[in-house]
Amino acid sequence: MKKGAKKFWIMTAAIIVFMAMGRSIKSYAFEVTPIATVELYSTSATPVYAQPDVFSPIVVYLDRFINVRVTGITDNGFFRVDLDGAYYIPGPYLVTQIKPEKTEKQKALDNLDKLTEAYRMQLGFMESYSTSFALKDVTGDGVPEIFDADGREIYTYYEERPVMIYYSANPVSFYYSKDDNKLYGSYKWNDKTIWEVYYKDTSLLPWGQFKCNATVSSASGATAISRDYTNNEETRNDLYNILYKMLIE
Repeated sequence: MKKGAKKFWIMTAAIIVFMAMGRSIKSYAFEVTPIATVELYSTSATPVYAQPDVFSPIVVYLDRFINVRVTGITDNGFFRVDLDGAYYIPGPYLVTQIKPEKTEKQKALDNLDKLTEAYRMQLGFMESYSTSFALKDVTGDGVPEIFDADGREIYTYYEERPVMIYYSANPVSFYYSKDDNKLYGSYKWNDKTIWEVYYKDTSLLPWGQFKCNATVSSASGATAISRDYTNNEETRNDLYNILYKMLIE
């Protein structure tokens, strides 16, 4: 290598090292303005830095909705936070309040037209074999399920469509306990009354299936699910109002 070229590369390397050192020193020299302690909330995967610099080590990532105490603001947009010691979080990751996610009941109210259309369609399919039906929330989310007349089928609402969550070839008399959110089924077997307890299993289907979890001697505190609605065109046309009254209770 020629002498001039060698000297050039040495000088270049020296400049890079100097800039890197200067960058490192300057990165930790930001001023922090103390403020009266306020409480903010983390968003998803909020990074907590050892220093007010994105190139400093990340101490931990916070989950969403974590409450943090802010004690200062840096001139480069970090919040100084008290997490058993002084650490730093970039400003955009913290918010003043968390808007709670809507419940299934609230979502159903917001999209009542779609819920009505889905259930109206399902009841139309069922009219030939289920002249009456029940609307009863047995999953605990505030949205009623459809029970056929004979106690063989239960449908719920999932992503704007009706989906089956229970089927049996043998009719079952259903009972529900709101206090402990349990669905019971009763039927005769060899002149003996059998009481089953169902649970919602989501291991195979995202909307879940009701499966027998145990048998009990009786359904104490549970009330029978009655088929209060006639499955005809008049009822289906009024379904919007029926569902609306249930959802605002």
